[in-house]
Amino acid sequence: MRPTELLRHLRPGNHIALFYVTTFELLDVAASYLKAGVDKDECCILYIPEKLAEEAIDSLTEAGLDVSGLMLKAQLQIIPYNRLSSGGSKNIEVQAGELKDAHEKAIGSGYAGLRIAFCPASTMKGEWSVFLSHEMHLSHMLRDTGAILLRAFSHGSLSGSQMLDVLELYDRVMIKRNDKWSFLITAPVDASCCEKLELYGRMLDRIWTGVWVIDRDDRVIFFNPGMEAISGISRGQALANDLLDFVKEMVPDAGEIFLDIFNKAKSTKKPTPYDFLPFVNPEEGLLYQSGVLYPFFDISGEYDGMVGTVEDITERKKAEEALLAAEEKYRLIFENSPLGIFHFDDKGTITHCNDRFLRIVGTTRDKLIGFNMVTSLEDDKMAEAVRTVLSRKLGHYEGEYRSVISGKVTPIKADYSPNISPDGSLLGGIGIFEDITERKKAEDGLKLDEFRLQALLELDQMADASLKEIADFTQEEAVRLTQSKLGYLAFLNEEQTVFSMYSWSKSSWSKTAMEECKLADLKIDYPVISIGLWGEAIRQRKPVITNDYAAPNTWKKGYPKEHVKIIRHMNIPVFEGDRIVAVAGVGNKEENYDESDVRQLTLLMEGMWRQVQRKRAEDSLKKYAEDLAMANEELSKANEELKSLDRMKDDFLSNVSHEFKTPLTSIKGYSQLILDGTLGDINDQQKKAMDTVIRNSDRLRRLVDSLLYLSRAQVGRMSYYFEKLQLEELINNCIHDQLLQAKNKGVILRTEIEDIPPVRADKDKLIDVLTNLIDNALKFTSEGGQIIIAARKVPRGVHIEVKDTGIGIPADNIPHLFQRFYQVDSSASRRYGGTGLGLYIARTIVEAHEGKIWIESEEGKGTTVHVELPQWRE
Repeated sequence: MRPTELLRHLRPGNHIALFYVTTFELLDVAASYLKAGVDKDECCILYIPEKLAEEAIDSLTEAGLDVSGLMLKAQLQIIPYNRLSSGGSKNIEVQAGELKDAHEKAIGSGYAGLRIAFCPASTMKGEWSVFLSHEMHLSHMLRDTGAILLRAFSHGSLSGSQMLDVLELYDRVMIKRNDKWSFLITAPVDASCCEKLELYGRMLDRIWTGVWVIDRDDRVIFFNPGMEAISGISRGQALANDLLDFVKEMVPDAGEIFLDIFNKAKSTKKPTPYDFLPFVNPEEGLLYQSGVLYPFFDISGEYDGMVGTVEDITERKKAEEALLAAEEKYRLIFENSPLGIFHFDDKGTITHCNDRFLRIVGTTRDKLIGFNMVTSLEDDKMAEAVRTVLSRKLGHYEGEYRSVISGKVTPIKADYSPNISPDGSLLGGIGIFEDITERKKAEDGLKLDEFRLQALLELDQMADASLKEIADFTQEEAVRLTQSKLGYLAFLNEEQTVFSMYSWSKSSWSKTAMEECKLADLKIDYPVISIGLWGEAIRQRKPVITNDYAAPNTWKKGYPKEHVKIIRHMNIPVFEGDRIVAVAGVGNKEENYDESDVRQLTLLMEGMWRQVQRKRAEDSLKKYAEDLAMANEELSKANEELKSLDRMKDDFLSNVSHEFKTPLTSIKGYSQLILDGTLGDINDQQKKAMDTVIRNSDRLRRLVDSLLYLSRAQVGRMSYYFEKLQLEELINNCIHDQLLQAKNKGVILRTEIEDIPPVRADKDKLIDVLTNLIDNALKFTSEGGQIIIAARKVPRGVHIEVKDTGIGIPADNIPHLFQRFYQVDSSASRRYGGTGLGLYIARTIVEAHEGKIWIESEEGKGTTVHVELPQWRE
């Protein structure tokens, strides 16, 4: 075994000797010894030569100990010492009193015990007798305190007689044989026990029951083959070792249980049996054993050892557990089954049943057990099914079963099977009852759903029916779906204050009353506040069920004397959004009304109301279509008049424009001749007058041109001639034409033209656009301002900007600038002139060129007009 396994099972008070060959063996055993002590929460002290101290710390660390942490909390002490070359040694021995004090200190610090190691022993050959005396004294102290002490001796360091002294003095001697560490048990075995065992040993070796024997010190002195097979421990491993060391290897808690039994046998001095005790077999794992402990006592009554017998009952344990599990599983299935299960004997008498069966038939176990199904059943079909089983065949029954014992009627499905023993004899039968009440309800509900869907389909097909026909049909279907005897349908006004009875079952009024009224025209109105129990669905805004109509109710107001007596009643509100538009009610169902009835009636009435809404929508749509047709006819007439007026306006503008152009040409021509002096000299005052005439004639010409353009564009007579055009020359020409006007106003005109590609454009139309934009910029730019006409290349073509430092435009007016006749401010228009057509014409021309035009402006900081034109493509 590894030293760790051996040293883990040391008992308090043990005095151990270790014989080692190499320093590695010494340090390995010392580390395992101290590791076992730390694991058991013991305080540990190591005496080690100074030259080996460092190696000892390394060995302890490799063994998994936190040396620094343990030393810090004083659970581990490492005490180095020096041997003297003179043959003596420093006084490093622990005296008996010191051992006792150290043990008390360890216990006082909360540790479970004390463990000391001398590696190697610090005695010299010349001091052997003193050493032996000292060790004997320590042995007694170890027994008293429960401390553990280990002495290490180098192999070959002791003489033969000293070796015998060691074997006699120490409880255990640890040596390494065949590369395995083991203990030599040094205490002598009781001779009388050996004599007793020798007589029976050969017999006990031949039985498979496990037998073990221990002496008064609990050391194993007999271990038969049966015990080896059961425990998985060899005789060699067991003999001379403490039995309780093996007990500790059992599963958790099982070792403590065995110790309790062991101590009970000692104290009672009687054989003590045990059963189903778990233990771990090294090869087979967890097993179970049973056995008996027989304690021995000598003639003086002192404990003298014990014999134990052991049987492996693992298979029996498994079989019993399997049987118990099967029984428990059967019991759980039987008792928790959703089906009623019962057994009857070969005469048909019930012998056993589960609780579910009792609930289905509505009785108690004491009344049912002993009931004979063959002779006492009233249902012939059920009795026949039982007789079929007793003739060794399968039986079946389905229907409404009435219990003879309780009188309870339940829809059930019953299946019977014969119970035949392995030898072929009939033991009786097994019956399985299933309560199919919910299934029947589901089937009935499914039928009602089918009826409702059929009713909704018929409702959907009542396109040509009147509102009265729709209401009557729905009310009768409501009675049928809820299995009622009567029903009604009432509508509410817009304010939900008046309850108007609109349709009801004929059976709800007396024959005389029905004959006196005209059903188609009959309409009975009630204020909602005065309606009794039937108005609760309106007040509570939810379905109301009254299954005991005769019971007192504060809301009941009574009904007409001739009215059919009401036993049960249910009514529901019909909603359109949040408003209640109708109330539907039914009454006198044979069974209580429930949520299924509420569902059927609600869905049917919702379908009815959708049909009513559709009917109203169709009527409204028809009226709307008629009104729309009349409106269209009137609009058509008005449109024709407008077109005629528009043509007249266009013709007028065209004629007026042509009529204006002829005299304007003459006025400008003769004015220019006078100004140039062709018709004679004129003075400065006359020149100023002629300048004014020419400037205003140009302004009037532009106005006429704008009107002509607008007229041509509206009648579709505007034509364009697109060609490859260089914009730089065109822009410079437009600037040149405006220089005089700019100079007179004190405004600087300049250009910023980059290298730009040719564009696809109508030259004259584009001149009109630029002239218009520059003219606008001049108009709204004060003296000292400037206007920049820029052009640059962009990915799509050429981008032109006309940027001024004028008065700017308010942001909320910019979106309207390109509308016809739009002017930002009428007072401004009078001040600056203009018709509001310039930007409209510019946009029309730019868009005809497949370009874009837009304006950016800030009031008080100027305006920029952007124009983008597409590049010329061959």
